Parts: sequence; structure tokens; C-alpha cells
Amino acid sequence: MEGQSLFTYNITNELTLASLQIDDADTLFSLIQKNKAHLGEWLPWVHHCKSIEAVKTFIQSTQTTYIEQKGLEAGIQLNEQLIGVLRLTFDQQVGNIGYWIDEDAQGQGIVTTIVKYMTDTFAPKVDGFEIFCPVGHVRSERVAINAGFQLDPHYQSKPDTAFILKRYIRLSK
Repeated sequence: MEGQSLFTYNITNELTLASLQIDDADTLFSLIQKNKAHLGEWLPWVHHCKSIEAVKTFIQSTQTTYIEQKGLEAGIQLNEQLIGVLRLTFDQQVGNIGYWIDEDAQGQGIVTTIVKYMTDTFAPKVDGFEIFCPVGHVRSERVAINAGFQLDPHYQSKPDTAFILKRYIRLSK
């Protein structure tokens, strides 16, 4: 990732989260296109991502979100190669986490490691965290559970959403 990064989190020696830059648009677009079938099953926006310009607009919105202190969306880098995106936004003292990763990078504990790191880092600033997982998305649920989240037994999925969702929570205090 080139350009001036707004933020960088060195998770491990090989794993980094860094703000997305306009220079990342080509790489991010290629990664989304490569993973369209894999991601599109769970993330409807993937099918609407049809141009590098759309990715540039997304990257600009991530920078605005960070500057306005509403959260962060970062490129997940493994050995300095962009392999996915993590989102952490804040609403009423709750951090909402979302993520996606290149299909070839799944099953290595990468997202779990990042989620644990970020929840530990931001725990003093919020009351807790939530991750919404579509019913049937076993890998996403596994990330939540392995990162110390518990199923919220009181959550009722909204009927107008594309998926029936489960809510996993992790309290900070």
C-alpha cells in the first residue's frame, strides 16, 4: 500500500492493518473481482462493484469515516500484500466489526488474530463489540467465537434484511 497512511496497526511481523489509499484501488478491485463468487454469497455489494472508480469512491469514504472519528476501514495485508478489508465502526459505545478476506487466505486464523487485536486495542473506548453473521456462514461465526464473542440470545434479526443474521457480542468491561 503506497501513499501516506492515516493509520497502521502492526498485528504480527507478517500481518498489518493500514488505511486504504487511492493507490490501492487497482489491487483492491482485482481482489474483489477474483473473489466475486466467494464474497458475493454473503456480501451483496460485491455484485455492484463494477469499476475501479467505485473502489476509489469506497476508499475515499473510508478516509472520511476515519477523519470524522466514526471508525476505520483498513486493508488487511499479509507480507505487505493486500488480502482483504476489516471494518470497525462505533455507534453508541459499541464497536461493530465486519471483514472479508481473499478465499486463498482463509483458514489460517488471520481474521481471528486481527479481531482479537483490535478488540483488545479499542476495548477501553467502548462498552463492547458486535459482529453480525449470516445464518449458515460458518467461517464468520467461527471467527467471532474464536475471538471471544458469544451469541447474543436476545437478538432478533430484522425481517427486511437480505439474510437472517446472528449477533455475536463481546463486552469490554
